[in-house]
Amino acid sequence: MIFNPKIYSLHLNDPCGRMSCGPGWGRERNASLRLPDLELWFVWKGHGWMKTQNREFTLLPGFCALMRPGGIYDAGHDESHPLGITYIHFDVHSCRTGKKITPTLSRQWPEFFEISDPDYFDTVTRRIVELFPIHPRLGEDILRGLLQDLLQRPVLGQHAAPAPAYGIAALTARIRSSSERLPTVAALATEMHMSAGHFSRLFKKTTGQSPLDFLVETRLARARHLLRETPLSIGEIAERLDYADVYFFSRQFKQKTGVSPLAYRRNG
Repeated sequence: MIFNPKIYSLHLNDPCGRMSCGPGWGRERNASLRLPDLELWFVWKGHGWMKTQNREFTLLPGFCALMRPGGIYDAGHDESHPLGITYIHFDVHSCRTGKKITPTLSRQWPEFFEISDPDYFDTVTRRIVELFPIHPRLGEDILRGLLQDLLQRPVLGQHAAPAPAYGIAALTARIRSSSERLPTVAALATEMHMSAGHFSRLFKKTTGQSPLDFLVETRLARARHLLRETPLSIGEIAERLDYADVYFFSRQFKQKTGVSPLAYRRNG
């Protein structure tokens, strides 16, 4: 479904915010019963659950809900992996009449989405929250574009992957876009609340490659970037990418790319 900005306008409402949920946090039934408008609700970290009138979801980074009046959205989280959420309240108005049409229009929209690029979504929603108190009209313009994007994304429970699979998609997108130290397979399995064996099987089913192959591929992609774009020595690159020594780095690089790091730099 497409959001047509020529027909509909958006109005941001209080509250709009971003929070890391603390001990004892939960979204209780009254929060749903009192919801007067639309709430864009996005998970950017942690692990939790949500129960609606007839469905239950695992909450992982990349989960997004477009909550509407009349819906039920009970939620809680694992306090050892607390949720980080962004919430944006807004109404929809008719450009022709100026009247609020949130209840009528929202029933036509999906409620739950798979966000495979959570870093992008987190950045945009964070900016909307920052703009709300000082430049709300600009925040509404950005929300309008984000909503157009959101309504064309896979819907959870229909054509989207099940919760663990969208969690893995979010995981790989985050790792590819991050410059932080690469995690181990065991650390990734722990983050997904799975055994290493189950995580590896699901990862391969979802992505077509093992988690170890994915991490090697990502590490070598970073190596290629550093070889092309920086004056770092081969040894410094190996150290930065946590290789045991420069010889293993050179061996693996040549095995996967067909050329040595030095030859790649010369020909790159």
